[in-house]
Amino acid sequence: MEMLAIIILVACSVLGFAAIFFTTFGTFIILVGSFVYAFMTDFSILNTQALIILVILYLIGEVSENLFIIIGAKKYGASNLAVAGAFVGGIAGAVIGTSFFGVGLFLSTLLGVFLGAFIVELTLQKDLVKSAKAALGGVIGRILSMGAKIVIALFMFFVIYYYFNQSLQPQAVFTTVLLGE
Repeated sequence: MEMLAIIILVACSVLGFAAIFFTTFGTFIILVGSFVYAFMTDFSILNTQALIILVILYLIGEVSENLFIIIGAKKYGASNLAVAGAFVGGIAGAVIGTSFFGVGLFLSTLLGVFLGAFIVELTLQKDLVKSAKAALGGVIGRILSMGAKIVIALFMFFVIYYYFNQSLQPQAVFTTVLLGE
């Protein structure tokens, strides 16, 4: 049972990390894998404290992702509706990219963000250049949000590694090394 739990955790971690580049659900997949592992092993290694830390990291990643897209689009002159268009376009682009067996998913997501913001801004402003700039800002924000999610995923991996490493060491040795007792 423990081997199956490890396989699920590793598979979710690898899949989740790869998904960061294609969807917004990468860190969520890592989190789900961690919860499944914890449940399957009776919280013996990834305990409640570890899961709380992972949930907090996940939430930070979600907030930062949205903030980067908003800030990127707004910095380049997007209206609030164009920011919403970027979100909807990104989701639509991801869905369309997925329908082609994932081929071009990354590019279709970015294209969706661009077109979503561009079409809404062009409808509102009737200015091609301003609309293109606003859409470019949304794409830049999405790329920056991927960078933030990569950093969050690496922190999540560190937490998982830390708890695995801690479980492998006798508690007395761990306390002696850390606290100098």
